[in-house]
Amino acid sequence: MRRVRVALALLTAGCLSIVFAGRVGATPVGPGETVAIDNTGFVAPTGDLVDSGTQTVTLSFINPTVPVPTNVDVTFNTQVLRDPATQQLTFVYDFDEGATPLPALLDVQQALQLAAFTGFTTDVTSDTAINVTRAADGSTLDATASSTDTIQLPLIAIATDATEFDSNGSASGSFDGNAGTVELPSPVTATFSLSGLFQPVAAGEPPPPPPPNGIPLPAGVWFGLVALAGGGIAKRFRRTLRLA
Repeated sequence: MRRVRVALALLTAGCLSIVFAGRVGATPVGPGETVAIDNTGFVAPTGDLVDSGTQTVTLSFINPTVPVPTNVDVTFNTQVLRDPATQQLTFVYDFDEGATPLPALLDVQQALQLAAFTGFTTDVTSDTAINVTRAADGSTLDATASSTDTIQLPLIAIATDATEFDSNGSASGSFDGNAGTVELPSPVTATFSLSGLFQPVAAGEPPPPPPPNGIPLPAGVWFGLVALAGGGIAKRFRRTLRLA
């Protein structure tokens, strides 16, 4: 199992020296561009950890010759890092393999699409050699990789010029390969989609509108929300995070 841990700071000479969440080894990807990301000398992004989240993704590998799909659970981790010098944010997306091993496939093709980055610069780095295509409007980043022998679970970091974020981002992807032989190929595929991921937002952008008022909440629920707001905990129910 591969686990990448983000270092928040380094202690040197008895002092706290913060490593900026910068663009070391990152490659700028502009709207409409396709860039090859070289993972040689990859350095994990660092900075102040602002927020993080974890979701379980069930990959159902479908083989037309097998009646029951092979289900494998992997963990999808997301982090937001802030550069203390510029206050700009880096978004980290990372997979962890679970207890069930991924199937052994040949001629693996994999893809991951991340959204949304409209209006922001994106400098991309990864621990896996990938090609990254950014949509013409800048909204999505499509990362693709090819491997002849195994499925790779990449870490992808996207450094931006955003200073605020929310949890309305999304991701989708696929893994395709061959479970047979070159002479008798047996194509296998698995797809997934995720919502509620971190994404950059413009400074001062208003939060999403509240839900419709067609179904009133019981009085007890309203009282509980008021109490939470008074204690400073209700902010967890708001999707948009406002950062100083």
